[in-house]
Amino acid sequence: MDLAVLSATGLLAEIIPDRLYWASRSSTPPESDTIHFFNTDQTLRYEAFYSDFGPLNLAQLYRYCKLLEARLSSPSLAYKKIVHVTGEDGRKRSNSAFLIASFLVVCRGIAPD
Repeated sequence: MDLAVLSATGLLAEIIPDRLYWASRSSTPPESDTIHFFNTDQTLRYEAFYSDFGPLNLAQLYRYCKLLEARLSSPSLAYKKIVHVTGEDGRKRSNSAFLIASFLVVCRGIAPD
C-alpha cells in the first residue's frame, strides 16, 4: 500500500514532510518496503471516569513520545515513512491526534499555533 491509496481510503495527514504521517482508517495496513505502520489504540488507552474519553494522561504521552522517537531514530526505519494509524472511532481519533500533536510540541519544540 502506498500513501496515495491510503489517502484515498481514509484520512491522512502529513506531520513531518516525507517522514511522519497520521492516518485514520478501519484497520492497520501491513508494513511495506517503504512504509512502517503502527497503532496505539489498544496500548495507550484512556481510563474513563464517567462517559468522557480523554485526553490521555502524561504518563501515556511520555510512553508515546519515547515510542515515536525510537521509531524515528531506528536505523531499520531510516528510509521508511512512518504512519501512526488510528481507528475510525471519534474518541480514539481524538486521543491519537492529541498524542501526535503533543509530540510535536513537547519533543520537537514546535509552537502549538
